[in-house]
Amino acid sequence: MTTPLIRREVALTMRDLPAAESVAILTRLALSFDGKDRSYLEAFGLGSEGKEAEVYAAVSKKMGGPATDWSDAFAWIAWRLHPTGAAADFKTRALLPDLSEEQRKRMLTALAFVKSREAAGMMIDLAHTEGFPMKDLAMWWLLNRKGNDWNAYDVEGGLKALGLYDPANVKITAVEMPTPVGGGVALPSADEIGKLTGNPAKGQVAIAVCYTCHKVGDAGIEYGPDLTTFGRQQPAGVIISAIVSPSADISHGFEGSTVALKDGTTVTGMVLSSSDPLIIKCMGGLVQTIPQERIQSVAPLGRSLMYDPANLGLTAEAVADITAYLKRL
Repeated sequence: MTTPLIRREVALTMRDLPAAESVAILTRLALSFDGKDRSYLEAFGLGSEGKEAEVYAAVSKKMGGPATDWSDAFAWIAWRLHPTGAAADFKTRALLPDLSEEQRKRMLTALAFVKSREAAGMMIDLAHTEGFPMKDLAMWWLLNRKGNDWNAYDVEGGLKALGLYDPANVKITAVEMPTPVGGGVALPSADEIGKLTGNPAKGQVAIAVCYTCHKVGDAGIEYGPDLTTFGRQQPAGVIISAIVSPSADISHGFEGSTVALKDGTTVTGMVLSSSDPLIIKCMGGLVQTIPQERIQSVAPLGRSLMYDPANLGLTAEAVADITAYLKRL
């Protein structure tokens, strides 16, 4: 019996072979995918390059069926191949409320990489679907893809027709970082706070000030890093330092920018896309689209988007309590 490592190597050797010589072998390799081994999936995808449609059609006959009944393994394979013929199924699964948020996002991403007018139209439909929880993500993909792979499909015209996006009528909300509070009593060093005995029960109350920017369990906003994961993975000293000196070590992907508009408006946040329009995620999870013609400049913020502890009204004891609570999650 071959091992996954050997099967990965076989998949990679299929890359330069025509479909007539490789589809049958790739189909057998697909049947051995456990739905979890991402390196195996990537090798399979590389081996299928240039013949994705043929491979998908063959694998679908063995593992597919109605989109509502896909196994997780087949959903991953479809995501990796993202053939034109699977677009409608991707949309169907993105709309399935019984799937997890991660599974639905995966299907939305797969749809975004299908290079066809139909796929672009389906993404517009999703962005316009009442009650669809990922409408903002669908819009993000549309505004990103309209300038490249979907450039020929008049995505902007479709968005205008449905009232989803019109550069001439975009309303932009000013969002500026508050200046650090001065004149207060400075917090002790992170090392000194680390010597305090935090109270998890008090920390559960004190951490409410973080909900505007962070997810903590099921509460809060997705803006900064998820504090549930952060609390489980990081030692107490790192958590304390992140609260006391947020600009000392900014997490990758959470760097801030200042967007100055020609009308004098300033918007700070995380730039998600710098194409036209620029897409920026601001405090509280507000996502804004800004037409490039209205932008004067874009510059690094130069500090963390997280408020200083004084702006949040946090004492040394509160920081210790929050840390104790996060370590209990």
